[in-house]
Amino acid sequence: MSPIRTLVIARWYPAIDDPVRGSFVADQVDALVATGRIEATVASFEFVRLNRVAERRESEREAVAGRAATAVHERSDALTLGGTPAVTGTWPHLVSVPVARLPVPTGPEDTPTREADDHLAAIVPFIEGLAARSGGSPPFDLVHAHTGFPDGVLAAAVARSLGVPFLITEHSSRTAELLGDPDVRRRYAASVRQAAKVVVVSEALAAELRAGLRDVAGLLDERLVVVPNAVPVERFAPGAHGERRPGELLYVGTRKAGKGIATLLEAFALARRERPDLSLRLIGRSPTDADEARWHARAVELDVADAVSFEPPADRSGVAAAMARADVFVHASRRETFGVVLVEALASGLPVVATKSGGADGILGPDTTTRGMLVGVDDPAAMADAILRTLARRPTFDAASMHADAEARFGASAVADQLLAIYEEIAASGVAGRVAGAARVSGPPASGIASGEPRAQAGQGAGGGAGKEQLRPHPLPVIVGFNRVQAARQLGALPVELLAGLTLVTVEDPGDQPLPAGIGTVVAVDLDADHRAAVAAARPVPAKGLLGRIARRTRDPHASARIAAVQADRPRYRLETARRHVAEVARRPARSEDADGLRDLLCIDGYDVLAAATALDSGLARLAPGGTRWLADRWAAQTRGSAGNPARD
Repeated sequence: MSPIRTLVIARWYPAIDDPVRGSFVADQVDALVATGRIEATVASFEFVRLNRVAERRESEREAVAGRAATAVHERSDALTLGGTPAVTGTWPHLVSVPVARLPVPTGPEDTPTREADDHLAAIVPFIEGLAARSGGSPPFDLVHAHTGFPDGVLAAAVARSLGVPFLITEHSSRTAELLGDPDVRRRYAASVRQAAKVVVVSEALAAELRAGLRDVAGLLDERLVVVPNAVPVERFAPGAHGERRPGELLYVGTRKAGKGIATLLEAFALARRERPDLSLRLIGRSPTDADEARWHARAVELDVADAVSFEPPADRSGVAAAMARADVFVHASRRETFGVVLVEALASGLPVVATKSGGADGILGPDTTTRGMLVGVDDPAAMADAILRTLARRPTFDAASMHADAEARFGASAVADQLLAIYEEIAASGVAGRVAGAARVSGPPASGIASGEPRAQAGQGAGGGAGKEQLRPHPLPVIVGFNRVQAARQLGALPVELLAGLTLVTVEDPGDQPLPAGIGTVVAVDLDADHRAAVAAARPVPAKGLLGRIARRTRDPHASARIAAVQADRPRYRLETARRHVAEVARRPARSEDADGLRDLLCIDGYDVLAAATALDSGLARLAPGGTRWLADRWAAQTRGSAGNPARD
């Protein structure tokens, strides 16, 4: 029996700059592929930001940002119509799962509905290219969206166009909030009406969905099914209790207010009054430096700073090691749709003290005695008491039984079996529907995705069910990043070996934004140089004395207006300066292994796409088919080759 060719649409998916975000989606995809019955291609996204424009007037910023957004869409359309911008193994899923990183413009004024429209505009040409390459047959048997909005909206359009069924898995803790927006609720409900199944990862999330989508309650009840996240519990082996550090409490996750960090610190301070030997490790990161400073200050105020360790994020093996040595896992979140880290703790034989946050209720309950304790949200005293009581009966917890229980309920193979049954049921109905005359790609598509001859790009593969592209040696692109803050952040996530081969075109250093060390070549541009020269040229020669000034004004009465017009034309001068310098870099001899002599330009944000226009339109260069996430994916796939799918840590 042929594998079910599945397109996974997931805006949350691990990447070089954020290997944790969406790891639960990657775990599920891995588990399904491991069954041998699923062939998956992932369509994910990377944002091309539009908020870098530093023009003085708001109208100027809006105009440049608008042109940048249009340019991003146009370039994305031209690239992805060939079938795939970058279907390679993703970091760190290098072999088993091909991934496309689709560029999506984003700015500070985005709304949820606009975000969905921009994602749709990015995925449409990608699917169009794959459909054209498939010779008139759908390149996928099934579409699976992770989150109902915006992914479910995209899946509905893609599936309708291809004439195949789709399902939605909802993970988002923002579901109730999003459904409070009437337009989001309308589009979400429309997706539910078309979906073959709606999967939620917990009963708590199912209740939220029912409450927010009362207008499709009947359909939702028919199609709703609860399937937990797939957790690779085999990576979290329980250790002997004697190897643990008595009194060490562990938290793993983002250090943001919604995770109950304030409650956790207060509870720890209360518990430590009874057990001075207690210590607390917090592994993760805060959203901002200000947040991090606030938690440190709070630990000082509570007089526990000497016993609290704020540690950076750890990979999976690091988390497993931390869980193997801790005594109790603590989690004070206000709201969780699931709680992968709780399952990992239980699989490590680590009892859990957590809040009744939704997802935790299903993981620890209904009988928490063998797994830990649940307490109310925002109640430091109750959490402190639960910590002390759990520590007091710590020897009674059976680590092997806890691991076996976690594996039976949330293990990757167990969850994959549940999902595979759903896939097979849906795919079978989809085949029947097509045989009965459902819309085919070769006909007029419902969503506006037109078929036709693909404009193939060099080095691209068919994607979908046709397998991964065959990677040819691919020279490193020139990075265009005129926003040094953004460039520093994105390039700083790349491996130093990769940075050494890159050329970056950016603005001159303002003195407060250092770039990551190790970049091969940095071309620093003074964007205002041409504008200053133009303003200086527009100024008349200074006149001496009153009579001289009167004579000058008589000869040139429009001088002031001319100067003002040149000064107001600053955005155009800056952009032309940027374009000239990018074109100059593109004219430099390309590397010998680049057979066609063209350089790839990787544009970090929307302004950079505009800045690359001269080089691109004149045929000096091509636009790289992705951003730094694509670059990291491809570099890793080329450097690690076919050595196998490495551990996701």
